[in-house]
Amino acid sequence: MIQYISGTLTFKTPVLAIIETMGIGWELKIPISTYEKLPTAGKPCKLLTYLHISQDDIRIFGFATEAERELFVMLNKVGGIGPKIALSILSTLSIPTFIKAVNSGEEGLLTRVPGIGKKSAQRLIVELKDDVHKLLNHIDQKELQIGDVSSEVESALLSLGFNLHQIRKELALMDESMQKLNTEELIKEIIKRIYQRNK
Repeated sequence: MIQYISGTLTFKTPVLAIIETMGIGWELKIPISTYEKLPTAGKPCKLLTYLHISQDDIRIFGFATEAERELFVMLNKVGGIGPKIALSILSTLSIPTFIKAVNSGEEGLLTRVPGIGKKSAQRLIVELKDDVHKLLNHIDQKELQIGDVSSEVESALLSLGFNLHQIRKELALMDESMQKLNTEELIKEIIKRIYQRNK
């Protein structure tokens, strides 16, 4: 298996990155969570990889972190969840939020992922409940603490009817002052920012 590809990022979109190394341009399918961490085109870039081989296709998937790759591999072992839906999950939910959803059996949170229906959500919860904690080995404590707060904020704002993409965008833009807010204050701050952007 190819563990990683390191070179120059020559092209990127929210679903695709091309890294050139030794005169070869490697096309990698990526989740939005990886796209958000990519440098600008022309800069050095290293992505962890997973080579997926099916009957009629060979693709390389790229990830910014070990936790993303580990979850992708885990998801592909669940019946009915292929690479496309696995990327959709990684692009829609943060890893701490996904862990929380599986551990607490929150089907509603999982069904907000494009391509995931009620039966698929139930299957994910049943099949990953015993293994999802392994992802914690790849998440540092600071990221986990921020992630715990983020998952609570995500859940609360989703229940209020806010758009998941907007919520995640605001969470990704959190500065240090926002990270010091408690959950209730952070929810109010993000609601305020979403309304300001939508004016």
